Amino acid sequence: MIYSIVPCDQLINYPQDSNQERIEVDINGENVVLLKGENNTYTIERLISTNPRAYLNPELMPGTMIMTIISKKDSPCVKWEIINNGLELMRE
Repeated sequence: MIYSIVPCDQLINYPQDSNQERIEVDINGENVVLLKGENNTYTIERLISTNPRAYLNPELMPGTMIMTIISKKDSPCVKWEIINNGLELMRE
C-alpha cells in the first residue's frame, strides 16, 4: 500500500514515449524495467525489488547498459551481458 499525496496514476504509470519501448524482465532473480536501444542493447531504467541488497548491486543500477545473448535458436532462455555499468557514467 502506498500512502502519498501524489495521484496513483502518476506513481505507477510510465511516461508515454512513443519512441522508446520498455520491457520488464528478470535478471539474476530481480525484476528490472529495460529501455530498448539499438542493436539488441537495453538500458536499465528501474529496479523493482523488495530485497534491499538488490539496490546495492551495481549490475542492477539504473543506467547500466546490457545486451541480449541467445544461446540456442530453439531455447527460450535469454542471457544478459553487461556492456557498461552505471557507475562509469557517473564518473564522467
